[in-house]
Amino acid sequence: KIPTSAFKYTRKYKHRLLWIYHTVKKMVHGTGSFGSGGGGFSGGGGFSTTIMAHNYSHSYRRHGHGDDCDCSWICVCFCCRGQSFQVRILTLWTWLIAIVLTTSLVTLLHVNKEQKVDATVTDMRKIPKTASESFCSGVTITSHDSSFTAFLVDGEPLVSGNDVQNVTFRKKTKITYNNYEYWGFYLLKNSIIEISSCPDSILDFMIVRGEESFNRFKNDECMYSCSVFHKMSSCTFDRPDRFHYKISGDDEYYLIYANRYILPFPTNLAVNFTLEKRIYDLQNSVAKCSNSQSSQSCTLQFPSLHSHPSIVLNVTSSSDLEGDAVIKVACISKDWVYVMLFFILPLVVGALGTLLIV
Repeated sequence: KIPTSAFKYTRKYKHRLLWIYHTVKKMVHGTGSFGSGGGGFSGGGGFSTTIMAHNYSHSYRRHGHGDDCDCSWICVCFCCRGQSFQVRILTLWTWLIAIVLTTSLVTLLHVNKEQKVDATVTDMRKIPKTASESFCSGVTITSHDSSFTAFLVDGEPLVSGNDVQNVTFRKKTKITYNNYEYWGFYLLKNSIIEISSCPDSILDFMIVRGEESFNRFKNDECMYSCSVFHKMSSCTFDRPDRFHYKISGDDEYYLIYANRYILPFPTNLAVNFTLEKRIYDLQNSVAKCSNSQSSQSCTLQFPSLHSHPSIVLNVTSSSDLEGDAVIKVACISKDWVYVMLFFILPLVVGALGTLLIV
């Protein structure tokens, strides 16, 4: 806003002031639109004004030994020339300690943490994640509720082309209304499930693949959409239903009978399971170990191998097939690797950095 006292000047300056006033009014008002293509702003209308102004700048310089501290974030740690060498040395060692603590904790708690494997009796399965040979000289395998044999294989284990393991068992149970009963197995590709069942009323039979899908089924997030196989099971004139399913890929498979029909009564079920299980070819395994009643654990040492080792567990067969076997796999640490990587190496790096700074 131009004060009225400004118009006391000559007509020449008055016209100039009015011109500046109207120009400023035009500059602060305009119309336009936001474009939707490619981000940013676009549209017709608006204004274009060239403003000439004087740029004033002032440089604040730090008193010290050298130039301003204007460098990348890495150099800020310890090499900015605007800092004293004591501050740079302290910053260097602080960063080194923080990096060592972080990487060592990640290695201990994530890379080589203890694994827990849930297995069913008669399962032959590969441990999902084998411990690193760089940090582990071997593994200790422990189970308090099952007997097993562990095999160490150079690389990925191969499925035997001819050998199979036949498992047969019979169960009698009562399933109350709006409940289910299941049996889980780890099966390799091309294994075959044969089932013969005779309930005294109608039941749902389903095969669910994978622990994630099974957890969704248990949480009532899905019913038939979680399954890879679904049939209605009944027994007419004592003639049992028979189901056949061929496994399409290595995974956990859950065989489920559910009582979810209209009549709210319990259902008696007699079922025969026959599993033709594919197994790994372990004749060329590098090492193996087994636990026993006196010793619940065994140890596999990692020799020098051409590729990353794999560990295959074979849980001892049993006729009841009740419950899961919990097997724990723990790394046997290479102490000298941890000392070299997380103590000697940072010490050398810190000493060299200190000398360079001084």
